[in-house]
Amino acid sequence: MRKSHPRNKQIVTERDSKSGNWRLKGPRILVEPPGPNSKAAMKRKEEFVTVGLGVSHPVAIDVAEGPFLRDVDGNVYLDFTVGLGALNCGHRPTEVLDAWRHQINRFDHICAMVSLYEPYLRLAEELSRICPGNLRKSLIMNSGSEAIENSVKIARAYNKKKWLLSYVTGYHGRTYLGISLMGKGKLYREGFGRVLPNVKLVDFAYCYRCHLNLEYPSCGLACADLIEKTVASPALKDDVCCLIMEPVEGAGGFINPPPGYWERIRQICDDNEIVLIDDEIQTGFGRTGKLFAIEHWNVEPDLVVTGKSLSMGLPIGAVTGKAEIMDAPAAASLGGTYGGNPICCAGALEAIKLAKRALPNAKMIHSVEKKRLHEWKERFEAVGDVRGLGAMMGIEIVKTKNGKVPAPELARKIQLNCFRKGLYVSSGGLFSNVSRLHPPLTITRSLLQTGLDIMERALEEETRP
Repeated sequence: MRKSHPRNKQIVTERDSKSGNWRLKGPRILVEPPGPNSKAAMKRKEEFVTVGLGVSHPVAIDVAEGPFLRDVDGNVYLDFTVGLGALNCGHRPTEVLDAWRHQINRFDHICAMVSLYEPYLRLAEELSRICPGNLRKSLIMNSGSEAIENSVKIARAYNKKKWLLSYVTGYHGRTYLGISLMGKGKLYREGFGRVLPNVKLVDFAYCYRCHLNLEYPSCGLACADLIEKTVASPALKDDVCCLIMEPVEGAGGFINPPPGYWERIRQICDDNEIVLIDDEIQTGFGRTGKLFAIEHWNVEPDLVVTGKSLSMGLPIGAVTGKAEIMDAPAAASLGGTYGGNPICCAGALEAIKLAKRALPNAKMIHSVEKKRLHEWKERFEAVGDVRGLGAMMGIEIVKTKNGKVPAPELARKIQLNCFRKGLYVSSGGLFSNVSRLHPPLTITRSLLQTGLDIMERALEEETRP
């Protein structure tokens, strides 16, 4: 049995004592969560907030800094969710805070459709420099979901085609278009009526649960061949506008496809004049060890959609693409009142710098997590699969390895056990049975091991006969 790391019981964030910021120690549980103040907050939620808003960790937070969260009862947690991937470099990085302050002292809102301003232009220029391939022009919006909406509008304006292709295990937001593009029906679609028409869902290269009952590499990427047949079917032939994809499926369970898969999909899109939309909202800005996850493959997308860690905490999203595609919509047909807010854009410019600097640490995180998670796979019958890239790794929880029957209840118990011990982890996947690790890219090796020790103890306790 692996020994824990007692030296990590008390960790102090390295911040300037003159700044007036909190110096959090953790993970540290003073009262079993949820404590009395958090229970009171949850009771207020029941009274004033729709039940449609779920809360996976039933506490209220009053301070967040670096890799830590502190709740209203004084408990300090190590955060391996980082705002569901929106805070790749941790909570409240100084450089981003300073950029926000500097901009808000100048102006906070004008609306880019009324007058231009420097942060919007600088961010558009920076996105053209860093996005993979010859992606020249951008549209900056309020969120990843809104950017997805606009990417489809732009693609349809470009090739005038009708059908949208997306993956069953994909996730592209919770707008009506977003829930139309996903296959996780019960959680995200139930009760909302008919989804949008002309969306065709296809199966991902989910090798652990191959829908064709094949194995890589002997399969010859038959799942991609099946997508090619779908595109050529009578109902869709010559009328597929775009394929919307995540290089690594995020909410779908941190599923990374095998080598050669995205190159094959790129060829299918080229052969059929389909716009390839790369959703990097969760996978972008260093999460997988590359600035953009698609860079793990030799593929140039037509449009890249970004959000989440683009601004490291404030709402923003962007579509960046080839000039001829981005210029297809009619003049003045795109926009939004708060799209490309100057404060968000100023923060994004600093967030990009931070993400670039954090790339080497993402490789360290992957090395440590890969070793530990594969040890768990060998040791625990409930760990059916280990997968992911960079600092985006997860374990699929099953009842038995041979049966591969999803165990979402056990995954939830593991999540709550970690929570009670001072660690935030998220769960996801098509069957809600994947424990997903999203540590900040700036985390130290010792703190990373502390979090993994907590999760290992939770696995031990929840799988004990």
